[in-house]
Amino acid sequence: MAAHTVIENATSYDELMGGPEIPVLTKNLKLAQGTAYKRGMLITLAADGKTGSQTSVGGAASFILKDDIDTSAAGLNTAAVGTVYASGRFNREKLVLVDGDTADAHEEELRQKNIFLTSIH
Repeated sequence: MAAHTVIENATSYDELMGGPEIPVLTKNLKLAQGTAYKRGMLITLAADGKTGSQTSVGGAASFILKDDIDTSAAGLNTAAVGTVYASGRFNREKLVLVDGDTADAHEEELRQKNIFLTSIH
C-alpha cells in the first residue's frame, strides 16, 4: 500500500523570480555580520570584492540574495557565506530594500550586471 504524505508549503512560490528569459546564475559570497538578511534583499559588493552587505539608499546594488541568512546572532565573529543571484529576471515588487530606497533607483546598475527587473502587474 502506497503512503501519501502532504508537505505544507513545499511548492509555494514567493514571486521573486520574474521569468526564465535570462539565465539564472548564482555565486557564494561572504556577508558582513550584524544583519538578518532576507531572500530578495539587494546586496552591494564591498571594495575588497569578496564581501557583501545590504544595499543602502544611494549605494550600488550588485546582487540579489537567494536565501535568508542571519548574521546578527550573538557570538558570530566572522562573516557568513550566503548565495546570491548574479543574473536573472526578478519581480521588482518582491525585492527587499531599506526604508526610503526604490527598485527603480537600482534598475540600471543591476541591468549592467545581467540582473533584469520586471513587474508582477
